[in-house]
Amino acid sequence: MGQRSRTETVVAVLSAFHRRKKWTQAELARSIGVGTEALRKVLEELQAEAFPLVSDTDRPHVYWKMSNSWCPGGILFKKEDVPELVRQLGRLPRSKARDGLLDVVVDQLPAKGKLLPVPPVASRVLSDQEEQYLPIVEDGAARKVPLFFKYVTASKGVIGERRASVHWIDLGPPARFVATCHRTGELRWFRVDRILHGRVDAGEPFRPSAAAAVEAFCATSLDGYKGSGGPIVCSFFVRDPEARWVANNLLDGMRVEAFHDGIRVSLETSAVIRLARFVVGLGAAAQPENPELAKVVVELARGALEHLASRTLELATDSPAPATKPARPSSDV
Repeated sequence: MGQRSRTETVVAVLSAFHRRKKWTQAELARSIGVGTEALRKVLEELQAEAFPLVSDTDRPHVYWKMSNSWCPGGILFKKEDVPELVRQLGRLPRSKARDGLLDVVVDQLPAKGKLLPVPPVASRVLSDQEEQYLPIVEDGAARKVPLFFKYVTASKGVIGERRASVHWIDLGPPARFVATCHRTGELRWFRVDRILHGRVDAGEPFRPSAAAAVEAFCATSLDGYKGSGGPIVCSFFVRDPEARWVANNLLDGMRVEAFHDGIRVSLETSAVIRLARFVVGLGAAAQPENPELAKVVVELARGALEHLASRTLELATDSPAPATKPARPSSDV
């Protein structure tokens, strides 16, 4: 039997398992030209280094098998990088794809319990539409190929066909994206969970948009909303003690200025309606400081009060008369 260096033996063994996943120990030794005892030591060392090798004895043969998931063309991670890989995967929104990747990684973790397989992190769950169509949106953006999709417009509840070129994706929640709408030629926000059917459309030319234009569009939007007009400077004051909660639960883009009795929140946005809904939700604790915002807040609050008054009257009219209270028994005391 010829002599091989340690490195040559390891390379030859891995090359053999790349060609074929299962060998008898004797056959593999003959194939790479080393003794069976020397081969056995190399195979056991590879096992100890987390290679997915398993052995089985069926006298007179000893079989060695490499897992079908092992491929020398894959990406290798250093042992010290694996915990961070597991952490990052665990933070992703839960989906079949994420869970599948976690299973692959955890299944190939080094033995002896040296690494925590999955940390107890609660991540959000993708909706069925997000899990199905978010990869298509990402594919279109990466390849610069437009999307064709059927979309539900929330304000009207109407299903329509759209074509759009995707420029920016916000994973949310909810997952949404900025794209040039081919019908209007303008930048628009779209929510992934409102797509009913979608695919990339290679037959349609992609419509690019300058990075500065997309950045400006996102900067003047608020929580995935973009008004029809230009951006305006808005602000509102929140009194204490509510200010302490509000300061920690602001929407992206809002700026805070602290005072002795509360906070002032300001931003430049065209999505005044979305901002007004936020302010209305704070009730009497918030006071709008510019006419445009105050006008929309008043309209929303008045509409809510009128609806509540109407609904309360309907309930009072429809409610049956209260049952007569039974006579109270006399006391034995």
